[in-house]
Amino acid sequence: MVMQSLEPIEMTNFRKVAHAPFAASLLIDQANDSLVWSLAVKCTAPREQLRLRCLHDAGFTRPIGQLKSEEIVLWLAKVAPPGDVAVGEPDTLGIEQATQVLAAEESDRLARFLHIEDRMSYLAAHAGARLLLGNVMGQPAAALRFESSAQGKPIVVAGRDDLGFSLSHARGAVAVAAACVPVGVDIEPLREIADMDSISEIALAAEERKVLQSAPAALRSRLFLRYWTLKEAVLKAAGLGF
Repeated sequence: MVMQSLEPIEMTNFRKVAHAPFAASLLIDQANDSLVWSLAVKCTAPREQLRLRCLHDAGFTRPIGQLKSEEIVLWLAKVAPPGDVAVGEPDTLGIEQATQVLAAEESDRLARFLHIEDRMSYLAAHAGARLLLGNVMGQPAAALRFESSAQGKPIVVAGRDDLGFSLSHARGAVAVAAACVPVGVDIEPLREIADMDSISEIALAAEERKVLQSAPAALRSRLFLRYWTLKEAVLKAAGLGF
């Protein structure tokens, strides 16, 4: 989707705020007020047997424990430029903690983002995934290594065969999920989609476009983003994306 252009931030300024919090955990109800997110799993268990556990510890210092076969753990967070998340606010992730767990190639990619919103979201998602997986696996987050499958989905090198994970980041929001089955998650900030009709022709099926067109105008952007994130989450759970 087309994103609004924002002013770039220099890495030197980024380092000056290393101790500042920039990501704050969200409850599901809080996330639903301003975000649209979807979760998909690839499994044979009936939906009513699946259990979702939303994590609120942004630093992942509290033990997550052994994941049950039908359990999905999910971390949702709002992301803001340094200084916009209050110091001392509970369940926040700081820049210093996050940058310390990244691998060299992740740090290099982080430095290439021109805009602070993109940089913060990437940092929160990749650090969050490392911290969550390290907690579940009992390993240091910084020590985890990843490689891509033939379809481009990241997998943990020498990790648990039954542990699946997925991450998603957009400006202002991140989501990370893990489960003992293949899992996919996708998130988008709730906003008006100006070019919805043209995008819908490419991204949505005919029946979906029909439902979208018949929806009240005030709900169309949310519904479009719901379709969009569902499709992304399903593709990720199928192993065709991260």
